[in-house]
Order: sequence, then structure tokens, then C-alpha cells
Amino acid sequence: MKSADLRKNIVKVMGRVQYGREHIQAVRYQEAQAVIVPVEWYENACRALEEEGRLPAVEDDTAGL
Repeated sequence: MKSADLRKNIVKVMGRVQYGREHIQAVRYQEAQAVIVPVEWYENACRALEEEGRLPAVEDDTAGL
């Protein structure tokens, strides 16, 4: 999904990821930049890779924006 479309539709995208269990690839200048995945999938991937330290605490951290 183009980054401009992602910005315009972030709430819908989050719903598709959370409830539709989709993985959404964010593309900028025709190059993949990131993938949005369900939290459960990400947590399982971190555990499988033995990288539990990558699991962030859930909080509203908007200071870095």
C-alpha cells in the first residue's frame, strides 16, 4: 500500500490487520519500507527468534513524533 494511502486510511488499515489478520506492506517510492502485522503474529515471531527484548511495552509514546 502506498504510504499516502496508508496515511489517509490508517484506521481502516489497522482494522484489516487486527480483525482481518492481514499483513500490510507500506511502500514509498516503489520500495517496501515496513510491514504492519497483527500484534499476536509479531509477538510469536519475536519469541520464535528468541528476541523477546524487542517486544515493546504498550503505552502511548507520542513524544518521539
